[in-house]
Amino acid sequence: MKRFFPLLTILAPAVAAADDAASLAARGHADLKAGRIHDACDAFAQSEHLAASVDTELALAACYDQDGKPASAAKVYRLAADKDPKASRRKTSLAKADKLEARAPKLHFTVRPAQAGLVLKVDGAEVSATDDAIVDTGPHQVEATAPGYEGHVSAPVDREGATVQVVVQLVPTTAPTPVKTEPAPAPAAAAAAAAPEPMPTPVHEMASMRDTQEHGDHRQRNGVILGAAGLAVIAGSVIAFETGSGKFDDAQKLCPNSQCATDADLAKGHSLYSDGRTWREVSIGMGIGGVALVAAGAYLWATHHDESRVGVAAGPTGAEVTYTARF
Repeated sequence: MKRFFPLLTILAPAVAAADDAASLAARGHADLKAGRIHDACDAFAQSEHLAASVDTELALAACYDQDGKPASAAKVYRLAADKDPKASRRKTSLAKADKLEARAPKLHFTVRPAQAGLVLKVDGAEVSATDDAIVDTGPHQVEATAPGYEGHVSAPVDREGATVQVVVQLVPTTAPTPVKTEPAPAPAAAAAAAAPEPMPTPVHEMASMRDTQEHGDHRQRNGVILGAAGLAVIAGSVIAFETGSGKFDDAQKLCPNSQCATDADLAKGHSLYSDGRTWREVSIGMGIGGVALVAAGAYLWATHHDESRVGVAAGPTGAEVTYTARF
């Protein structure tokens, strides 16, 4: 029997994962029947992660559709169609994906200034900078990077079928100043340097007013950029808060005094309340982030009149470098 132990060691985790996946799928169907749409989608997604199957993917796609996530549903339908052995079911999945993508909201991008090597990401996933990105409703984080530049913006989407114009402003990134390496002295120069020399007159101060002015200008410009970004984030938080309030109002209208006429209304009411809470939490986080950006921008702008000086004292026995700064 010892020869079978390695095989059992390999098979046992796979069997356990399959059992857990089946249990999660069953829980997903029960939650879906009870109107707990979010919980059902989470259960199906966990089951798919443990043991992928076409049946679970189709259930997850249908759940996402009911949860108001057409872009996610379309993506899972196409994933299921890629490996579905049943031709008729595969054709149906692709047709559903087409309809969902036509219904889903889109993001249209404008990146300024145009830069070579641009990489655009939505919620951490890379997308095309020239084509509209299909997304679900809700807030989305857009990040653009190019050599020496970067830009970030929040893009809230509050309804299906909408095309949201997203403008990303690229700003230069701060690059470290390269360190210059002096070439090694020639033998003759090294011998001359070793010979005694008269004590040179110390050089006590070398300062560049142009560098000071440019540094201050950079701080003031960055302060304005941060402040503007903070105001934009605060505006986004207001939109997110209003969207959450609208979800609560819709749920109240659908089920006055928490009394729903049908199970379908109950399920939709739960979904609306859940979406409303999500939007409220997003609005609070964005508001805090926006205030922090405005405060940082105000600090940089207010302290742009800084001045720094570098002093060098040199003598026959050594050298001394001093740095002073004033704000």
